[in-house]
Amino acid sequence: MSRRPKHILVTGGAGFIGSALTRRLLSDGCEVTVVDNLANGRVENIPQEARFIKADLMKESTYHEIRDIPFDAVFHLASQSSGALSFEDPMADMKSHLFITFSLLQLSLKRKVSRFMFSSSTTLYGDTNGLPVNEDCPVNPKTYYATGKLACEDYIRFFFGQGLPTTVFRLPNVYGPGQNLQNKDQGMVSIYLSYIMEGQPILVKGSRDRFRDFIYIDDVVDGWMKGFASPDTIGKTYNLASGKKSTVDQVLEGLKTACGKPDYPVEFATGTPGDQSGLVADISSIQKEIGFNPKTGLQEGLKKMVETETGI
Repeated sequence: MSRRPKHILVTGGAGFIGSALTRRLLSDGCEVTVVDNLANGRVENIPQEARFIKADLMKESTYHEIRDIPFDAVFHLASQSSGALSFEDPMADMKSHLFITFSLLQLSLKRKVSRFMFSSSTTLYGDTNGLPVNEDCPVNPKTYYATGKLACEDYIRFFFGQGLPTTVFRLPNVYGPGQNLQNKDQGMVSIYLSYIMEGQPILVKGSRDRFRDFIYIDDVVDGWMKGFASPDTIGKTYNLASGKKSTVDQVLEGLKTACGKPDYPVEFATGTPGDQSGLVADISSIQKEIGFNPKTGLQEGLKKMVETETGI
């Protein structure tokens, strides 16, 4: 990398992951501008030290508003973030991915930014016969959301070929303190915890035997920042995950135990459209290339999250 970026544009920086990255960037001495429409994010998530622009990145006028901001790197996390909700309005989902990403890529190439970092998803793998899945495994998206992420990756590869220094992180189920407990459409762990905090039976949509790769928020931030600091990640795509298999049942039991309510009631309903039966990511590439090793196991992470959100 020819120069160390000092001013970072974080899209979706009022959200769970974006705000965590914003805090880390600020602590590292960077200047940060957050752009968020607050559809899912919360203004209280944004540190006072960051510049905040409330704007909709699906509107062309927003790009006129931000084009004169002297950012020299982009952390792009803004998009519709629920696979299930993507079936309710596929056109809006598509625009939240493709229009925003393409517009940011164009602006970033024109501005000659030194890094463009993108938050993708392991849901684009769909259901696969071989586990764990590495970055070269065939993709088979089952939702409009996952298809949108995959299409964005294709555009990012194209712009990399035009000279834009890009890096893509495919994220699995991210959880931890600060997740939006009011959003019942995204975030398995936060959804289950919200039911407990509301005193309602935990509603599980789908089988308790489904499994996922859950990664704690602090590990996501560490991996993202390691990738940002390394020029070796330019032009690459990585699974930024835990590499561990955890069942829905393990999440439920861990949350109930952490809340001191081992017998808390659980109800099961029909699964959501396009839900994956199970996925575990192969993280050997990111481990070898930047020394990433997740530090927080599921049960420890659930305990930390419960302690922070409930004060237990």
